[in-house]
Amino acid sequence: MTGPRRRTAVHAPEAGLNYTAIGATASPEVVSFPPQGFKAAELRHRVGSGERRFDLAGRALMTWGAIRGAGFDVADIHAEPRAVSPRGTGPLFLEDGTPWITPGMTATITGGSDACGPVKVISVIDEPGLIGYVYGSRPGAAACAERLLLLEHEPDDAVWLTVRSIWQAARGIAGRAVDARQRRLDERLVKALHPSNVL
Repeated sequence: MTGPRRRTAVHAPEAGLNYTAIGATASPEVVSFPPQGFKAAELRHRVGSGERRFDLAGRALMTWGAIRGAGFDVADIHAEPRAVSPRGTGPLFLEDGTPWITPGMTATITGGSDACGPVKVISVIDEPGLIGYVYGSRPGAAACAERLLLLEHEPDDAVWLTVRSIWQAARGIAGRAVDARQRRLDERLVKALHPSNVL
């Protein structure tokens, strides 16, 4: 990357989440300076190159494809009734009717880990060469956590997926196990859109 890019995002109301560091993953600095009581991580993985790869991976990403590609199920998907996409239109759908992720959308992730439970989309980023979203955990989730999943089409034609996360730290042996599971989840997510996995 040649330098920081201006990122436009549409944000959802922040009600209904089970933590207070809402939106922290939007900043790369959160990895070095996580909110008090949280741990943070960032992983980046190349998922191919070219406009077609960016388009296919973006479509998968914005329809929960990274979550599903990492081995989880996504159910109970509900868009905000007045959701507006960053493109200034109402809720978007793929040709087969699959709903496009929009701010305020809620869902339930299942599959048996600290990442599971109800989540809410906090913001969506959609601009040329850049697409993604931030989601956070809601009451009833197995952990207090937030993740940014961001797909970038670089000037050298490479396509990269970045996963940046925060989660509430715990102490002792149980805390180390939670940290390890959160990191494994990030590793699965960041590789989930690679062509050898789903596309």
